[in-house]
Amino acid sequence: MNALPPRSLPRKTSPQKRARPAQTTRRRGGLPLQPAALIVALLALGGAVMLVAALAVGAAVLANNRVAPGVSVGAVEIGGRSLDAAQAALEDAYASAQVTLIDGERSWQVGLSELGAMVDAGRAANQARRASANAQIAPYYTIDLVRTQETLIGLSETINIDAVPGNPPQIGRAIDIPWALDRLRIDPTTELADGVFELPMIESIPEVVETRPAYTGATTTHIVEAGQELGLIAREYGVGIDDILASNDISDANLIFPGQTLLIPAAGRFVPAVIPPAPTPSGRAILVSTGEQRIYAYENGEMVRTHLVSTGTAETPTVLGDYRIYARLVADDMRGPDYFLPQVPYTMYFHQGYAIHGTYWHNSFGRPMSHGCVNLPVPEAEWFFNFADQGTLVRVI
Repeated sequence: MNALPPRSLPRKTSPQKRARPAQTTRRRGGLPLQPAALIVALLALGGAVMLVAALAVGAAVLANNRVAPGVSVGAVEIGGRSLDAAQAALEDAYASAQVTLIDGERSWQVGLSELGAMVDAGRAANQARRASANAQIAPYYTIDLVRTQETLIGLSETINIDAVPGNPPQIGRAIDIPWALDRLRIDPTTELADGVFELPMIESIPEVVETRPAYTGATTTHIVEAGQELGLIAREYGVGIDDILASNDISDANLIFPGQTLLIPAAGRFVPAVIPPAPTPSGRAILVSTGEQRIYAYENGEMVRTHLVSTGTAETPTVLGDYRIYARLVADDMRGPDYFLPQVPYTMYFHQGYAIHGTYWHNSFGRPMSHGCVNLPVPEAEWFFNFADQGTLVRVI
């Protein structure tokens, strides 16, 4: 059988979609607003808010950087000024500020900076910025004590009063510069806040000068050697320091120098009124007194020469007792744990390493100076070296 051809089935048609109406947003009042316009409006509103906030913050910052009305630092009013302007005003004002120095009813003007003082203007301006209206702020001072000292020393010529004898005498007054510096070091702010500094002063009573008759007795000349002190020279000759000063028209005992010729109001070297007894009644002997710091030479019981010496210090004392010279050397090297002395002249050993010898490294005879030996000036050591033979008795007391 022939198959029947298939029938064509009718196609289904889809119904047409309806177009949806466009959505709209309505403003209050019923008027529609497009989305783009809405975004623009929101942005504009946000920008306005931010601008207002920024202006408010800026105003607050400006207000916070300005000193409140009526505020002053010391005598300088800086109210209503900006921080920078306030600091500049303080620097200008205190750069020319003066301080009054007073001593009783006397007074002197000196520049604040000349006195070595300075106001910390930056610190003061910051304090003023944080202060309430009409506040009074004390300035903070710093001090340059080197400059202060220089200024006070310069002013002392004007301020100090010399002590002058008379009837009545004039009492002297002088700035106590160390005390003034210490006060300004401890608290310059309190000392200078009112612009007045009371000077600490030292009073001095004039020295009564006794008029003594001119010396007409025997004299001796003395050539000052390096390292010699006037006190020891006076002791060497048995006279007072004042006697030497008067005889040589010297005003200061420290103003002597090596090579200087001094007129000594004494007949030769000093001989003590009380002389220690001779160690032996016959022959030659030497006696060293550590208490008097003096050496004596005796011949047949009579003292023939004496001079100041330097014996051992408390840490290295000279031995006491009776000894005899066992070695004599024109020059000898001496050494110890902390010293080396080459070619010590005219050395006479009397016990172990203890010796009488010349000394070229100091001139302070009359006081303990040695490691235990008996120190003499070289010319005196030479005399004693020629006087004493090996075996000569040496007594140290």
